[in-house]
Parts: sequence; structure tokens; C-alpha cells
Amino acid sequence: MKKNGILFLGITLMLSSLIIIQQSCKKPAEISPEPQYLSVTFPRLIHKHGLYHRLKHHERSIEMDFNLPVDPETVAGNLSFSDKTGLLDSHYDLEISSNKILIKFHTDFQLFDGWKYLLTITTGLKSTSGESLKQNETMELRTTAKLILPASDALGTNNSSGDSTQRNSIACISDIHMGDPRATSGDYCWFGKNADALESFLDFILTGNHVRQLIILGDLFDEWLVPYTVSPYDPQAGISDTREYFLAIAGSPTNSLIIEKLKSIALHTEIELVYVPGNHDMLITQEILEEIIPNTTWAGDVSGLGDYSPVNGIIMEHGHRYDFFNCPQPLVSSGHILPPGYFISRLYAQGLSTQTDYMSKEALVAEGSFEFLTAWTIAYFYTILHFEMDLPQEDSANILMGGIDNHADPFSFNGARDMYAENIEDNWQATQTTNEVPVPIDCCLQAIWNGHSDLFIAAKTEYMESQAPTTYKVVAFGHTHEPMLEVYPSGNQYTSIYANSGSWVDADQSSHKVRTYLIINPAEWTGSDLDIVLLYQYNLDSDNGGPGLTYKPVQIAEENIDAE
Repeated sequence: MKKNGILFLGITLMLSSLIIIQQSCKKPAEISPEPQYLSVTFPRLIHKHGLYHRLKHHERSIEMDFNLPVDPETVAGNLSFSDKTGLLDSHYDLEISSNKILIKFHTDFQLFDGWKYLLTITTGLKSTSGESLKQNETMELRTTAKLILPASDALGTNNSSGDSTQRNSIACISDIHMGDPRATSGDYCWFGKNADALESFLDFILTGNHVRQLIILGDLFDEWLVPYTVSPYDPQAGISDTREYFLAIAGSPTNSLIIEKLKSIALHTEIELVYVPGNHDMLITQEILEEIIPNTTWAGDVSGLGDYSPVNGIIMEHGHRYDFFNCPQPLVSSGHILPPGYFISRLYAQGLSTQTDYMSKEALVAEGSFEFLTAWTIAYFYTILHFEMDLPQEDSANILMGGIDNHADPFSFNGARDMYAENIEDNWQATQTTNEVPVPIDCCLQAIWNGHSDLFIAAKTEYMESQAPTTYKVVAFGHTHEPMLEVYPSGNQYTSIYANSGSWVDADQSSHKVRTYLIINPAEWTGSDLDIVLLYQYNLDSDNGGPGLTYKPVQIAEENIDAE
């Protein structure tokens, strides 16, 4: 048995060795190479958001670059260029050279601006060695919008758009912050140095033939920037009430020509002027505005607030509805709506007018809501430090009111603070109901932060995401003075555009670009499949050699979104 076992083990080992030797002598199996496919790029175009290629509306050709030389005999019938009206094959010729194909438009064909085009390539198009695309491909191309120029500069240009309508644009401006004559003479006004530019801009709206609506998203007037030692309502200055205050702003020499041009726009048979109230002019009423600028469309809703939707899918407002410190506060004290931001603005205006020396601060001690008190203290002392001001006597009734918002008696800063601290947080949810906030903000800190942010989060919460009662393609705010244009969410699945119109305050009063505005071309008006949003700045024209100051629009950014 032992012998047989050893023999069996030896035979097994020998057979195993033979199998191993046999396998090692075989050639390794050849791995089949991956098949090669055609691929195409657009060397002159920008691929935006991973979704479409941006094509300038004045382009006369489209260049395609393939990874392999193309067989010219396979191009016809396998490459097509189209838009919503159908194939456009009769409007271009194809030029083929090795791995390049050029779509060359006929001289009588012009791309529409702000338009969607499709370029389709099928697997029937082959390389010279027989390769094709892995599958049929349809690539989306979107043309840029035309730069809207003053009428004198636009002569001789092709100003056609998606249909025969010329006036298919909305212009949005905000945050001009015009003050009364005292503000100008007392150096506490934010606006004045841009007056010539705004007058030119309004002429541009009047004499052009593109803008159908001019929408002012609040704070054309500024009733807040008044030093606390100056009474807002002062009969000696000809101002006894809210109406006279706004009339004084309109009649100020700095502002009067601007108001006259706005009157002309409001009475224009083909332009609608729309006004949405802001926080610095939240006490204006439809009756007062109508007296100052007759025929203006009033877009107010609840007291001190407003919004406007020119077409389906687009919503606009000032943005202070979501700002804890600057939204109307009708529940803090009966019969009043001014928020705590008003009193901080009074302190800020004092700093603008006096520029006094800074002295050491004392800690504030008060009963009330912790989050509000923290924010008040930060804003209060930041303003003091910013201007190196003396601390006001905080318990002295030195904030003159004169009757504004039905406040006849003067306030102390501690008194103003304590008035809000007593119940502003407790009333926050009810305040939002009164202010018709679409999606109430549970956290006071978030609402406080909205006053220091770009309001992008507020726009998403209130109008872009699924919790919103109504979602919108385009949301436009003002208020922050920060011009912006962003898609949300980022990437090729974006569903909304957030835009902020910025401001027209003097450049030395802002850390952002000024003289900015939005142009919106709704698909509903242009006949396009796209809503177009553009951000502009209105700048001095350094190329102009003539006398006087001339301005021109400079485009900062552009985005578009499928209207459906």
C-alpha cells in the first residue's frame, strides 16, 4: 500500500508539471482593441454649463473639428443644422477639409440672437478609414443676445430678434438712493455723482426701440439716510409729512431732470414704467408716486413691499422682504412699520455728515432677544468704528423723528433698540405672514444674515426650490447693491437664474460695481425658446472724441434658460 501510494503521488506530480509546461508554451491570448469612433469638437465655441455651446449671434460660420479625417462623400444627409422652424440646409454650404467641416452661412442668412439651434450628426458620417460616431448626436447651440445700444450707435446694425417685435426687452434698475436738497448740501446723500450717467441712461431708454418695460426695483428715493440730529420732517425745510418729503426729493436740483425723464418714459405710448417699493422708500404710496411720476404702474402689495411678474416664469422684487433688519415690522409697535435698519441708517448718515473722531465704546446692556441684540450691537458699533465717530449719548433722546412713520417724539438709541428687542423675534413668524413671505424663514439668524448676503439663498428658498408655492425661471432682486447673475443649481440641470440689478449710488459709497442694470428678454415676447438675462454696466465712453460726457452700455454677464 505504501509503494502504491508513492507511485500514485509521483504520477500526479508529473502530469501536473506537464500541464503547466504546456500552458506556459502557449501564446498569450490577444486582447481585441477597443473600436475607434469619430468625435467632434467646436474649437471656436464655449461649452457652457455642460449643456450647450455658446455661439455669437453675428457669426458667419460654425467650425467643427473631428479627431479623424472625414470622408466627404458621407457628409451629405448625415449632418444637419436646424432651429424650431425646421431644417436650415438651404441657408448654408459645407466646406470639408481633412478633419474639419465648416458650416458657412449664405450672405442673405442671419442667425437670430438669443436663439436655440441644433446640430445633428448621424453615424452615417464616416472617417476616411470607415469610423463613425458611437451613436447619433444632437448638439445644442445657443446664440448670444445683441448688445442693446443707444439709437445713434445702433444705426446700420441688424437689430432683428426672434420675431418681428422690436420692443421685447425689460430693463431693471434699482437702488438709486436720491436724497432731498439737505442730503446733497449736507454731504450725506449716496447719489449725485452718477446723476449725469442716469440721465443719459434714461435718454437711452427713451430714444431706443428695444425696451418695452423699465422696472425700478425700489430705493429710487431715500427717506432713511438722514443724520439723527436732523429731523426728517422739518417745516422750515418745506417738509411736514411723507408726501412733502418725497416731493422734496423729486424737486431737488440733482434729481429734477431725472424725474422729468422718468415722466416722459411713463407717458411713452410704447414703454411701461413699473415701480416696486424698496426699504429706503417703504413709506411711499401709490398716490404719492402717481403725483410725482404720473402713469407709473404701481407694483406694491402689502405696506412697504411689492413684487412684479411681467410674464409667466419671471418674478422681481426689491428683496428686503427676507431681511430681518430691513423688512417692514408692523407688529413691533402698533401703527409703525419702520424696522431697526432705519435707525442704523440714521447713525450712518450722521457719520457721512460729520466724520467725527472715534472714542472708546461702552458695552450695551439690555433685556430682550439675544439674536437681535447681537446683530444690533454689531451694526451699531461697526458704523461707529467705520466713521471713527463719537459714541452718541445712548440714553438721550437725540434721534429726531419729526413725525416720520407716526413717530413724533425723538428716540434714544437704547430706546430704539429696546423697542425692537422686546418682541421682534417673538413676532417674527407672524410678521412674515403679514409681509406675505412665500416660504417663512424659521431661523432669525438666517433672516438677519440675508441683510448682509447677496440674497441668493433667499431667492432659492422663496422662488426656486420645491418648497416654494410657485417656482420661477428668473428671479431678480435689488437691495444688496451687489450686481449678480448666477444659475441654480450649477451644471447642466439648472432650473433657475438669479439676477441682482446692483445700484447707481456713487462709486465711493459702494464696494461693488455701480451704474449696473439688467436686461431681460422673455421668450414670451421674442418668440425664442429661451429667456435671456443680461447684466450691464453703464460706463463713460472713452472712445468718444466729442465734447461732453458720453456713456455706453458694457455687458458684464449673460445667462439663458429654457422657457418651458
